[in-house]
Amino acid sequence: MELYEPKGPGPVADFVTGGKRGLFAGGFALADPAAVAARIESAGIKVTQQEDRFVVYPEDLRGTGVILSPIVERERVGLMDKIWQITYTVPDLEESITFYSALLGVEEKLTNRYTSKVWGYHGAITWFDARKGAGLDSLEYLDPFEHEKAAGRFLAKTDGIGGIYMASVHSDDLPLIRERVMSTGGGWQESPNAVSTGFIHPRRTSGLLLGVMYYHEFDARRPTPENPKSWNH
Repeated sequence: MELYEPKGPGPVADFVTGGKRGLFAGGFALADPAAVAARIESAGIKVTQQEDRFVVYPEDLRGTGVILSPIVERERVGLMDKIWQITYTVPDLEESITFYSALLGVEEKLTNRYTSKVWGYHGAITWFDARKGAGLDSLEYLDPFEHEKAAGRFLAKTDGIGGIYMASVHSDDLPLIRERVMSTGGGWQESPNAVSTGFIHPRRTSGLLLGVMYYHEFDARRPTPENPKSWNH
């Protein structure tokens, strides 16, 4: 996780002073960051190289920044096991799936579609590895149809362009995370959809809505090529 503070004019200052919501950028670790950076550039999108990684600023990509970094194995730090999902709120579900899948080269990956009547959006998830027991790494898209609910309000705050709405992590220490949030000012909301899932309110995290859940619960619900409609919301 990275925290940015603007020290003068630039993309970070533009994001903060412009009243943007959500995340400045989503990070991807991959074997060949330069190849994906070249793919993005070939689509006419500006990419900035910073040593061994590449950055696309939100203003150049529909409000959704991208950071491409080499894969590095690290020891676990803190209470989270892994950040496993980046969630985009978008104005057009199918167009957005097509656009980002082509941009990131994941057109052949399994994408399951669903509707959440609880949260008021049509959604889809592209799984990088759709096998039981694999990592949960994925991209989620939310296209709100009830605009008075959270995802709809977020889309409105981005002037209908969209952006990175939230991220999700999994942790065996979920109860301890919940207790820390509640004992230091609140902002924890239980999910009505899953047995052991909660959300940390953006007011606690400088605008980041963070989902916290157990790996095993979401691995059990994960769609696979053999059972692509197993995701229930």
